[in-house]
Amino acid sequence: MILGGRWLRLLRLSLRNLRGYKLRTSLTTLGIVFGVGSVIAVMAMGAGAERELLKEIGRLGIRNIILNSKKPPDRKKDQQTNQWAYDRYGLTFRDERQIRETVPALRQVLPVHKLPRTVWNGSRRIEAAVYAVRDRHMRIFGLDVVRGRNLTPLDGALLKRVCVVRAGLLKELGIYSDPLGRYLQVGDAYYRIVGLLKDEEFLGYARKALDIDTKRSEVYVPYETAFRRYGTRTVVSRQGSREATDVQLSQIVASVRDIDDVLVAARMLQRVLRKNHADKDYEMVVPLEILAQRRKTQQVFNIFLVAIASISLLVGGIGIANIMLATVTERTREIGVRRALGAKRRHIVAQFLTETTVISTLGGLIGMGAGFGFSRMLTIWTGWEADVTLFSLVLALSISMGTGIVSGIFPARRAAQLDPIAALRHE
Repeated sequence: MILGGRWLRLLRLSLRNLRGYKLRTSLTTLGIVFGVGSVIAVMAMGAGAERELLKEIGRLGIRNIILNSKKPPDRKKDQQTNQWAYDRYGLTFRDERQIRETVPALRQVLPVHKLPRTVWNGSRRIEAAVYAVRDRHMRIFGLDVVRGRNLTPLDGALLKRVCVVRAGLLKELGIYSDPLGRYLQVGDAYYRIVGLLKDEEFLGYARKALDIDTKRSEVYVPYETAFRRYGTRTVVSRQGSREATDVQLSQIVASVRDIDDVLVAARMLQRVLRKNHADKDYEMVVPLEILAQRRKTQQVFNIFLVAIASISLLVGGIGIANIMLATVTERTREIGVRRALGAKRRHIVAQFLTETTVISTLGGLIGMGAGFGFSRMLTIWTGWEADVTLFSLVLALSISMGTGIVSGIFPARRAAQLDPIAALRHE
């Protein structure tokens, strides 16, 4: 209790001394405010980026392994017709069958076929991507409908011509009324709209891994219906050129039972595909590996940014040390009087350290509010999400308090080492 009262008196004395130099104290505190605010803002942006990363890659499913057909860079052209012959490459039905039979850790294997098709609404048309998928594909990647229903196993079994689309595609076609039950002409066939997906888009790795159109002009149809109607061959004509391809499967999505089996299953899949595809006309995406790599990179980047932002705190600490050294000179006689009245060196050290700690703590608290403001401004200017965490607040405040203590050690020791007699004679 006595000890607490002593520290309370010391705190009151420090506040009184600091109020005696209001402008000097305010300017010194300002350096800490900007330093703490910068650290919090930078950490908030880093945390926001990591959260978006987790959200983006999480949509791919960390238990999934995604295989995509990829066209080899060099293909020979048919010199007689001066046209592209049917170009066969990519994943095959044989790959799908072997994967099911040879990789025991897999829970399910889903084939996907992507077809470029022209979608018509009356006289309006757009170039869209038709995805032939199973109903489980929609659930795995969170393709939830906001109106109507999703694809079902019965749609494929009965070869129904139904589809699920996004609002973006409907807007491009000029459809603003209720789309459910309406028919769209996809290529040379008509499909009835049974569901409307959320008007969102896959970004970054997710869009690349799933080969999603950036315009969100996606049409999802039953896998069996599309194969019965279109087969595996596709012909695309653009500006006088003709490209004919024969790709059996555009994509294979393999899901494992346990997250610990992901990397083992990926290596087994790699061996199967390497044996069947000498020209490497495929690519493998393992979201779990991407997540680990990106998180490691993000953590290094966050540390680098915090280190840069902490430079302003270092500058603020230097300002505190400079001001306190000037204060020691101005208060030399006061120090001499205290020493003559019985104050020991540790009391002088405690007094000056308390003053520097008060400055840094006050600056840290104000800086926390400034950090929220900086984060908000950065979000408005850049469009990046910011996430101010409790850890960033505690860390920034701790650093500012530590800066105040470290910055005050030298001035405090210098004040304590003054000779009492010389200090009393100081003018």
